[in-house]
Amino acid sequence: MDETTAKRVQRAIEALGQLPVLDHTVRKVCELADLDTGDAELLATIERDETFAVNLLRYANSAAYARRFRPGSVSEAVTTIGRRELRRIAIEAVTYRYLERVPGNGGASRGLLHLHAVAVATCAVETAERVGADPDVAHLAGLLHDIGKLVLPLVFGEVELDRIALAVRSGPARVEAERAALGIDHAEVGALVARAADLPAAVVEAVALHHGAGPGARGGGYTLSREAACVQVANAAVALLDGAAAEAGCCAAALTLLGLDESILEELAESVVPKPAQATAPLIRRVAELERAASTDSLTGVANRGHWFTFVGERLADGRDGAVFLCDIDFLKRVNDTYGHAAGDEVIQQTARVLDGYGFVGRLGGDEFTVWIEGDSRRAGARSNDLVEELAARLAVLPKAGSATVSIGVAMTDSHGHVLDALVEAADRALYQAKALGRRRACAA
Repeated sequence: MDETTAKRVQRAIEALGQLPVLDHTVRKVCELADLDTGDAELLATIERDETFAVNLLRYANSAAYARRFRPGSVSEAVTTIGRRELRRIAIEAVTYRYLERVPGNGGASRGLLHLHAVAVATCAVETAERVGADPDVAHLAGLLHDIGKLVLPLVFGEVELDRIALAVRSGPARVEAERAALGIDHAEVGALVARAADLPAAVVEAVALHHGAGPGARGGGYTLSREAACVQVANAAVALLDGAAAEAGCCAAALTLLGLDESILEELAESVVPKPAQATAPLIRRVAELERAASTDSLTGVANRGHWFTFVGERLADGRDGAVFLCDIDFLKRVNDTYGHAAGDEVIQQTARVLDGYGFVGRLGGDEFTVWIEGDSRRAGARSNDLVEELAARLAVLPKAGSATVSIGVAMTDSHGHVLDALVEAADRALYQAKALGRRRACAA
């Protein structure tokens, strides 16, 4: 990988943002699950984060969760599933949701990445438990093994990655095709993502080696651990479900290290075939209703005011850096008066879609949104001008948007600290300044 590509990859990893396994609630649940304490604090931790609790229940009652037990409530999950299993469900639930909804997910270069990740993690745990390897390392590495596939399109573009993915779907041949065309592959990039997130070295190694010791893995100096071998075997087993029997050959060294033969692959593949659905439709409908009421704006689907403030407040309390954007749609009243409220709603919805590609979005009400962009605050704040122009261009193509644009006020943690009210107040002052200067612009507090 040349120096220019390395810098582009690093920028893309930063743009990807924080991995969901580092979420405050997930880390707290994992910490409590590992302690010999009562269930009350664990239950309270989950229930305090309404979105996390709802997503956990939805995931645990979905076809993707290939276990027999389906909890009907958070309390039932905590008291019945067992702490080790609950720990894994917590990590799986947020990772599944993240891979399902991450911006751009769905191209041929990624496909159904969320389903594949959970299937590999399930098989990796079962393999680890059979051979005495660390199941938690195998589980996390199995979930994140393909995370590099999210970064490559940010560096090289969707078209190029889709071309490679359509020509070579998976396996070592996919890695070779990526390296031939791009000079780097998704396994190597995935290891860089895991290392940047300060995940354990054993997880980084397993991600790097999930398709075997290719050029990127050898260049990184990785050696095959038992946990990495479990992920290789799991990946090959899941590939059987897609008819990729030839991939079994790539994990021969892993099977030897673990003392297993190829017959294990079919056994593992069967373990992730969805079990017959239970009668959980009423629960799932109720969970969906709770989620909408508790956390989302009904018109746009982004976070509502309360959920946005809770989510961002927790991250600031953890000392995380970033920027708050306060965004106001210019001339929305004129659109409503001229074309009707349906046209105004379309402007609001399009604005929300664009903002959602930049960070965690909340609708404060009416024509006002707020966005939290995590990471280096100066780098995050610098994105405001690009956002103003993108919004102007996207709204300009709507037939009934009139002269609607968006003005933005920006407040950064390095200037205004980590108190959310202070950040929002500073962003509000900057927004008024942007309006006074003629709208369709961003101003920093």
